Amino acid sequence: MLKSAMPSLCRVLVPEVLPAVMPDVPAVPEFLPAPPPQLVLPSRVPADLPPEGRAVLALAGPLPAAKRKEKGELVREAVPCRWDDAEIARLRGFLRTVEDLRGRQGRVYPLEYLAALPLVAGMAGDGELDAAAEWAATAPEQLLVKLGAPLDREGKPRRPDAGTIRRGLMGCDQGQYDDALCAWQGARARVLRPGMRRHLRIDGKAVRGAAPRGGRAPMLLSGIWDDGTTAAQLPVDKKTNEIPVFRDLLEKVPAGDLKDAVITADEMHTQRKHARKIHAAGGFFVFTIGENQPKLFAAADALPWKSIAGDAWTIDRGHGRVDARTIKTLPPTPEIRKLFPHAEQVFLVERYSYGLDGELLSAVAVLGITSLPPGQAGAADLLAYLRGHWSIEVRHEVALCDPGSADECPPSDRKIGSYLQKRRKAQ
Repeated sequence: MLKSAMPSLCRVLVPEVLPAVMPDVPAVPEFLPAPPPQLVLPSRVPADLPPEGRAVLALAGPLPAAKRKEKGELVREAVPCRWDDAEIARLRGFLRTVEDLRGRQGRVYPLEYLAALPLVAGMAGDGELDAAAEWAATAPEQLLVKLGAPLDREGKPRRPDAGTIRRGLMGCDQGQYDDALCAWQGARARVLRPGMRRHLRIDGKAVRGAAPRGGRAPMLLSGIWDDGTTAAQLPVDKKTNEIPVFRDLLEKVPAGDLKDAVITADEMHTQRKHARKIHAAGGFFVFTIGENQPKLFAAADALPWKSIAGDAWTIDRGHGRVDARTIKTLPPTPEIRKLFPHAEQVFLVERYSYGLDGELLSAVAVLGITSLPPGQAGAADLLAYLRGHWSIEVRHEVALCDPGSADECPPSDRKIGSYLQKRRKAQ
């Protein structure tokens, strides 16, 4: 029997009492939100970077074909920084260590003020000097005064244009400027991580403008705390090097100040006598391992780095690049303890630097050793100490590969330390 295609009628029960107020139906928005951008990673990323780190790395740089912000346009969605009195004083303390190479005649703006403006404006996400000048033109007067702005005849802070800021930055020691910014970031890391210890950076520099004609500029070994203050400094005699002066420098620092402090230096100072001296004063060392300690380097390189995952990572954007860092830590073997006193942890740090277009600029691996026990300093703390000391960033880099040559890049299954050794032997 065929059934009708028409639906059959049925009774609908209507409630006896209707609600006094009908519930509100949410209105449909006039414009729906745009879909989130697709995350795009560079072609090569650190193998130990976890998924959450890869997501941050993808968000740190612009997407391919993304349009760059117009010159002078400030980007407001960067990580905020609270510019309180203590933070400003800390930043200015580090910037005062930068040598001003400008002529004394006609100086209107202090160098520390001109050097601070691009950094403060860059916290908004754009490092363009035009954008920094636009920020300074509208910044609160009180903040500019705290940054060291000179006052005009009306008692108001002077606001430099982009050309003045550019000339100021070109008239300073660029290496010292980068050192100061890196040290300031390390000091901020200690403030943001209350468990971190006071940090003393020991570094040697040539005294500019003091070299005799045809001679070598005199060297000066300095110890600078992470708040920007100088703990001590000593000249380095022409007949020797920084190694014996290192221990004399520690003698000039009050013993109470070294207790529980962390001392970092470049790989030249990875010396057994230095380690014993620091330990006797109650401090801790964080040293990088280089060619001056071949047996120690070989023993640290032989550790099973490939079989363990990374312990901590950071992603930073600045100076026109994106830096991804990872760190692994392992306990020292009996051989390492025999080679170097008071060793508690061995670490491997990798840094990959990318351009804003995602192109790999450089890849660096650094082995190191520390007397800080794991219970007193984790991998993230060690990475913060190392970032506070500029040597791991610039002075002692060994490139893993030439980004422009695929043949030079090591295979993914090759240990980084062994590759570095082969590169050094080939050079």
